[in-house]
Amino acid sequence: MPMWKNIFYIIVIVVLLSFVGACSSTRLDVKPVAESENPADQINRLENDLADAHKNQLNVLAPTWFAKAESSLGKAKKGLERGEDPSEVLGIIAEGQAQLQKAEEITRVTRTTMADVIKNRNLARQAGAVKLGYDYTTAEQAFLSLTKSIERGNLAYADKQKAELAETFRSLELRAIKIETLGEVRKLIQQAKNSKVDKIAPRSFNLAQNKLSEADAFITQHPYEKEMMHQKANEALFMSQRLFQIVDQSEKIKDMKPEEMTLWMEKNLYEITAKLAATDMRNQPYEIQVKNILGSIDALQKDRQFMFDKVKTLKSEIETKNLQITDLEGKTREQQIVKERLAAEKRFNQLFIEVQNIF
Repeated sequence: MPMWKNIFYIIVIVVLLSFVGACSSTRLDVKPVAESENPADQINRLENDLADAHKNQLNVLAPTWFAKAESSLGKAKKGLERGEDPSEVLGIIAEGQAQLQKAEEITRVTRTTMADVIKNRNLARQAGAVKLGYDYTTAEQAFLSLTKSIERGNLAYADKQKAELAETFRSLELRAIKIETLGEVRKLIQQAKNSKVDKIAPRSFNLAQNKLSEADAFITQHPYEKEMMHQKANEALFMSQRLFQIVDQSEKIKDMKPEEMTLWMEKNLYEITAKLAATDMRNQPYEIQVKNILGSIDALQKDRQFMFDKVKTLKSEIETKNLQITDLEGKTREQQIVKERLAAEKRFNQLFIEVQNIF
């Protein structure tokens, strides 16, 4: 047999197998709804089932069959509104239920075939990747393309493309996390560059930029360590905000004369000293003035801790006393009950004797 005929037969067999596979994937097992059922009740039931299916993502994991089930629901509602024969409406509902069941079957296959893609997509959405616009929309369209190929029975195509799409959603997730946690920092750094702040306060600018890079790298490596991630993001934000304060202050003192700058510093230190009710040490070097302030703060902190410990001890003593009082009150109540019982018994005995004497 010539080679071209062999090739022809192979192609025919492949086409037939594909056709059979497609037929099996679209075969629908419609179970009729009993004509005794109320069409309105069955419509509500199908609507609730579709709502639950949507929560379980059947609208994207088996989009074609889910859409068909929704369409059947719409037709059934219109049929009921128009007063069509109840049996026809119930027939449409039965078809919708079968379509939804088919969507559930396809979804089980999709969840198994594309587990990593589904997981990464969910994480990306939770991180806010939907806000990324075109890039997310493109990934979502690719996702729907794969789920629809599974509906058609083309698992090979989905299997081939899923790894790349899983990585795409992973990248989108990281971008979304960084925008959420570092977006404000990036804006401030860019604003600093535009304002030539890096020229006025280069050391502070470099420190803020390094904190941003450190946080960015940490998120890339540890995107789910949220507590540490936000801590590093807050450090970067603090340093970028501090940068602008340093620049503002640098601009203020730029034109000051030496004595004016010294008096300004002295004024700040004295205001703190006065608030602490510490000794006025403006006749001493600045280093000693600072030590004086720190010593006063340390003494206040120790006093505060002493009072805190004292209150804690007193609370404990009060709780102990309250327990003792409660215990004594309980005992007193028990004694009162015993006295009342004895008095009642005594009164009963007296009455009994009086009755005996009568007879």
